[in-house]
Amino acid sequence: MIDKNNEEDNVAVAASGADAGNRNALHAARNLTMRERLSLLFDHEPSFIGENTDYLLTATGMAGGRRICAVSQDTQHLGNGMDAAAWRRVEQATQHVQNENAPLVMVFDGTQTRLDGGITAWSSLGRLAGTLAAHRALKVALVVGHNSGPNAFLAGLFDVVVMVRSGSSLTLTDANITNRVTHTSLTDDDLGGWKVHADESGVADLVFNNEVLALRAIKRLLRVGTEATSSATPQVESLEYCVGLDTLIPDDPAQSYDVTEALRQVSDTRAFYEVGAGVAHNMVTAFVSIGGHWAGVIANQNKTLAGALDNAACRKAARFVRLCNAMNVPIVTLVDTPGFVPGFEQESGGLAHTVADLLRRYAKSHVPKITVVIGKAYGAAGMALSSAATAAARVVAWDSASMGLAGPKGIKDLAPAQAQTLLPTLAAPHLLQNGALDAVLRPGDTRRWLGQELAALGHASDR
Repeated sequence: MIDKNNEEDNVAVAASGADAGNRNALHAARNLTMRERLSLLFDHEPSFIGENTDYLLTATGMAGGRRICAVSQDTQHLGNGMDAAAWRRVEQATQHVQNENAPLVMVFDGTQTRLDGGITAWSSLGRLAGTLAAHRALKVALVVGHNSGPNAFLAGLFDVVVMVRSGSSLTLTDANITNRVTHTSLTDDDLGGWKVHADESGVADLVFNNEVLALRAIKRLLRVGTEATSSATPQVESLEYCVGLDTLIPDDPAQSYDVTEALRQVSDTRAFYEVGAGVAHNMVTAFVSIGGHWAGVIANQNKTLAGALDNAACRKAARFVRLCNAMNVPIVTLVDTPGFVPGFEQESGGLAHTVADLLRRYAKSHVPKITVVIGKAYGAAGMALSSAATAAARVVAWDSASMGLAGPKGIKDLAPAQAQTLLPTLAAPHLLQNGALDAVLRPGDTRRWLGQELAALGHASDR
C-alpha cells in the first residue's frame, strides 16, 4: 500500500505519469485501490457508510479541513459492471450527503452499468441524478477510467471534473456504438479523452498525470472552501501598494498584456489556483488569496482576442460562478473587454443565450461579488460584466479605465458630431460623479482595497 505520509512513495507515483507501463508498479496512474484513494483524500481515517464491497466504498470524514463524503468505484473488482444494488448504494450515499449539505467527492473508475439491472437500476440512476442536480454543496468528480453512458452523464452534474491523463475518458455513447452508427474507427480517447475535455469541450476543469496528484489537488480545492468560510483576521499590514499594477496596461492600446500578472500582484503568495485553463483563453478563472481571504477571480485575458467575450468565455465564466457558489467563495471580476467577438459562428452558436445564462448565474449567486474595471468596458459586453447586471456589492474602476455604450472609435464612427461631448463621459472620474461607480482607484491600490472589502463583506455575511 502507498503511504500518503511517505514522500518517497508519493514522488515515485507522481513521476510515473502517463508513461507508466507496469500497472503493478506502485499502483501507478489509475491503479490505486479504493482504500488507497480514500487514504490519500481524507485527513484521517474516515467512517464508512453502509455495506462496503470490493468494488464500491462510501465514506465520510475530514478532508482539506472540512467534513465531506466520498464514493469510489473500482472497475478492477467489478468487470461485469454496476448492478441495481450497487447504484442503489451510491444513491443512498448521495442522499446522506444531501442531508448533511456536505461536499461530495466521487471517483469514476470506468465501471459500466449492467443491463440486467433493468428498471430498478434505471430508477436508482434517475433518483441519483436528481439528487446530484439539486445538491448545492461542492461536488467534485475524479475520472480515472473509460466512462460512458450513466457515468459520463452523472459526472457532468459535478461542479468540478478532474481527469487523469492516463486512460481516462467521458463519453455518453462509447466508441464501439459510435463506430457502428457513424462508420468510423474512433477510440474512447478520440471521442472524450482528457485532451478533448480539457482543450475543447471544457468538461475537464483540471487534469493531472496520475491519481496521487489529482487527489492532492482536490484536497487543496476543499481547503480553499474551508478557509474561505472561516473567520480569518485580515492581513491588513501585508496589503501593500502594488507598483507593478501601475504599469500593467500599456499606454499603446495596440499592445497587449497578460492579466494573470494582475492576479499575481494582488495575491498573498504571487500565485493562484487556475481552473479551466485549457479552454476559452480570453477568460481567466482562478482562486486567489488576498489579504488572507480567498476569492474566485474572473478576468478578461487581454492577450487573447483583446479580452472580447465569445460563447466559450461566457460558458467558462458561468461555470466558475456556479463553482464559487458551491464553495461559498466571493467573486471578484476584473473587466477589460472591448465587446463581443463578432461573426456568424458566435451568433449562430447562441451567444445571446450564453450571455444571458452568465448574467443569470451572477444575479442568482448568493456569495459577495466585487467588480473592478481595470481597462475597457464597452458596449453590451462591458455592461454585462461591469454594471448592476451582475448584482455586485461594489463596482469600482481604475482611474485610467473607460466605460460606455461604445468606445472612442465607435463614437467617432457612429456619432461624429457628438464625439467631443460624448468622449469625456467614458472616463472613470465622470462615471463616479454620475453614480455608475462606487469608487475610482489607482491601480496600485487594488490589492489593499480588495483585501479590505473582502474582509468587510465576509464579516457582513457572518452577521
